[in-house]
Amino acid sequence: MPNKPRGASFAFDLLYLFLAALLLPYFLFRRLKGKKSAPFRDKMARIRERKPNVQRLWIHAVSVGEATAAEPLIKALKAKFPKAEVVISITTLTGHAVAERKYGPENVVFYPHDFSWVVRRFLNAIKPSIVILMELEVWPNMTAEAKARGIPIVVANARITRRSAKRYKLGWSLVGRAFNRPEKWLAQTVEYAERLHQLGVDPQRIEIAGNIKYDAVDTSPPSPEQRAALRAELGIAPEAPVLIGGSTHPTEESALLDAYKNLRATACPALRLILVPRHPERLNSVEDEIKSAGLIAVRKSALDARPLLPTPYSPLPAPHSLLPPPHSPPVLLIDTMGELKRMYAAADVAFIGGSLIPHGGQNIMEPCGMGVAAIHGPHMHNFNDAMEILRACNGSLEITRETLAPTLERLLKNRDEAQAMAARAREGFLKKLGATSRVVETIGALLQSVRAKK
Repeated sequence: MPNKPRGASFAFDLLYLFLAALLLPYFLFRRLKGKKSAPFRDKMARIRERKPNVQRLWIHAVSVGEATAAEPLIKALKAKFPKAEVVISITTLTGHAVAERKYGPENVVFYPHDFSWVVRRFLNAIKPSIVILMELEVWPNMTAEAKARGIPIVVANARITRRSAKRYKLGWSLVGRAFNRPEKWLAQTVEYAERLHQLGVDPQRIEIAGNIKYDAVDTSPPSPEQRAALRAELGIAPEAPVLIGGSTHPTEESALLDAYKNLRATACPALRLILVPRHPERLNSVEDEIKSAGLIAVRKSALDARPLLPTPYSPLPAPHSLLPPPHSPPVLLIDTMGELKRMYAAADVAFIGGSLIPHGGQNIMEPCGMGVAAIHGPHMHNFNDAMEILRACNGSLEITRETLAPTLERLLKNRDEAQAMAARAREGFLKKLGATSRVVETIGALLQSVRAKK
């Protein structure tokens, strides 16, 4: 591999240095405030050099969202190319931490600064056979240097918002060449493909592959045995209706608690409630809120400490079993990490957190894929693509604080309606599967063409 191919431009180095000088006070202020950033040594590509003569697939994912979305692609690539090494680069600290847990520290690096000498050093160290950029990360010097070395570039799961397209149009004289260096732009939707074309990307380079994040959706509903076992673990009767609040934010727990008390006192006395706050640091305040509502809170970690019974599906003795009859059963507060998806399997109706407030909603695809009826507030803009699918098939219900209890009563009393809605949602996501295989097919073809040229 050549040490100094003519790719990256010194002109961009000058532009980056000028911008760095302008932003220096901001970075110094962040440092004084104790804000952490990626290690400077790593950002300057002072990283471990990889072995030569190895097929190496480099995937760049900016942060947590892209790193998570890349999971089905990474699994498929490892299955397709079992002898290949996969390297994942990340820009943010949080994304880097998540990627290390998912893919192993030895496979994760920080994405370097786009200075010409830095990207050369990075490519010399990584020695990729192909560059796979998740969603949109097209940097001028990196793409130029990769192109000069004959390394094919693919933008997988490509998306470009209307706002981003306007910005890139203004600076097209600077970034236009970089946008036309990838051999393929594999767009999520027709809309994104059209925006890329309108910007000036060669239409021959654009294909619509779909969104690989749908391939990560678990569309296998739990079996009756799995559901019974989980309910036994949680101390919930097999036939009790269950409402779960997934990834809830401040004020949403109070809305759920009010609706829960209302329904238990009137239409649904056997109803159980599971709360899973989005942020673990809020567990104490949520527990206090449950107690202030006159209810009993039991943490999942307390249930885990109970002795197991020999029969797998017998309900375990729960803390409320010794309470006198007038007391309501406890609200289950999930304080064990990474269990939300599993908890959905115990529920009949799932409320999607972050949607009653202007946060933008949390992952609605998990409960829908598992066949659980989903309700949400009006603020779901973080998942616009998923919401388009659900609106098209009437696969979820939008509620407000005022309509939360009546909507829950309707779904809990009409199980057939709730199950039919959940089935439509699951079917809607099933129809979106297959993007990963299309991306892997394109990557395989590009790798084969590179080998043929050699």
